[in-house]
Amino acid sequence: MAICPYCGSENADTNAFCSECGGPLKEQQVPVAPEPPAQPFEAPVQTPVQPQSAASFTAPSEPVAPIPTGGLMAWAIVTLLLCLVAGIVALMEVNKINKSTTVEEQQKHVSTARTWCIVGTVVGVLSILGRMMNQ
Repeated sequence: MAICPYCGSENADTNAFCSECGGPLKEQQVPVAPEPPAQPFEAPVQTPVQPQSAASFTAPSEPVAPIPTGGLMAWAIVTLLLCLVAGIVALMEVNKINKSTTVEEQQKHVSTARTWCIVGTVVGVLSILGRMMNQ
């Protein structure tokens, strides 16, 4: 009879595992793989580097951080009240600022929005002054 070293129950000598707890009754022999023979050091094969032409090179763009547009948004809304067409275009440009993928695009949209705000403000003020003069 073989006694289980884990739970102490008696098992038949032919059992490899305990019939109560399932633990191994005999030490398991784990086969060890033979080590491969040592080989001399070989340098890795290097693939030749193809030079890039200037046309195929693209410079990495700067990460685009969101910029605050609160003041510009307020100005665009005032422009909308003064001159409908210029106000709509200005609001559309302000909306595009933080959807841009590059800093250059952001700067272009900010500049365009400011330009339309100035145009709308001037046209609106002149319109109001013209109405006041005609009364």
